[in-house]
Amino acid sequence: MSKVKPKKGILHPLKICYTLSSGFVEPVLKTFNSPIQDVTYGRELIPISPAEQILRSEPYVHSEYKIPFQFNGKTNKLIYYQTWSLPTAKVIRDVDIVFIHGLNDYGGRFSEICSPILEQGFRIIAPDLPGFGRSSGLHAYFDDTQELIDAVHLVINHVKEQNARENKNPKTILLGESLGGMIVLTYAIKHPETFDAFNVLCPLVYVSPESRPGKIAEMTAKALVKTPLGRLPLVAAHRGKFSSDPKVEQEFLDDPMTYSGNLRCATGLALSSNIEWLGSNLKEIKKPFLAQHGLNDRATDCNGSRDLYNKVQTPEDQKSIILYENCEHLMLRDPVAADKVIKDSIDWFISMEKKLKS
Repeated sequence: MSKVKPKKGILHPLKICYTLSSGFVEPVLKTFNSPIQDVTYGRELIPISPAEQILRSEPYVHSEYKIPFQFNGKTNKLIYYQTWSLPTAKVIRDVDIVFIHGLNDYGGRFSEICSPILEQGFRIIAPDLPGFGRSSGLHAYFDDTQELIDAVHLVINHVKEQNARENKNPKTILLGESLGGMIVLTYAIKHPETFDAFNVLCPLVYVSPESRPGKIAEMTAKALVKTPLGRLPLVAAHRGKFSSDPKVEQEFLDDPMTYSGNLRCATGLALSSNIEWLGSNLKEIKKPFLAQHGLNDRATDCNGSRDLYNKVQTPEDQKSIILYENCEHLMLRDPVAADKVIKDSIDWFISMEKKLKS
């Protein structure tokens, strides 16, 4: 399935139709209890990417799961996640890395860059958050970030159940990027007993000034959020501010599984609410962690990572922060810093494995 891109400066007819369908037609159908036939809105039918196909072939070992997910009484939801490992790695480590993707992304795209982690003997768990990838929900739409937290909790518990059946008890390290970083931090406050340490990349603690929506857009979103029109994509937000290399963002847009539309009203307000809550509760974090952030990030403010480091209760010898010169938001794909970022993460994973064993 290919993605049709509108020409700059005009509204493409297919985008107009999709906006009308998701913002107007479907809410009316839901009012009359008309069921939506495909809870993934067509995303499940998108072919597996070439990078994902590689990790589904020897010598890699791949598993995938679709697990029922209930939130706010809704029972027709599901969460999709994958696991990847490399049995031929020189050292097999007893650690699961749970990767939480960023806004408008999906877990499977991590397959493009995660091979160095697998080669070091770690297993990777890559869920799709609700409304993204092959999980259920209107694309890039949620009105409560608690749904994302609950989904991560469900996946981690499911992984632990699978491990128990195989008489395994690996350590669990969370790895979150951007929105995924915000989810990891929130999860660390609400469910600290379910994992051992975390690594956040450009976490969404504060929005960079360049990406903050205007007051009029925010007021409009607040007026619409309690109506079916809360689904409407209203502002561009951080689009166009991912990287100094246009190819990096174009690769994102070319992937049919990513979301390239504007930020939906309800989604934006849910993020704003979680950012406010997180800023008041960073002091509750106690787990070991590594925070990494680019100093040229135009989507998430690197001061958020600084405040994380300064406010938590984590002991000094169990927390680290690395700030990267000339590095922008998509750190793992940054043309300047990507190799250093991934190496620093892997080095920290290895050192953390040793500490967790002792």
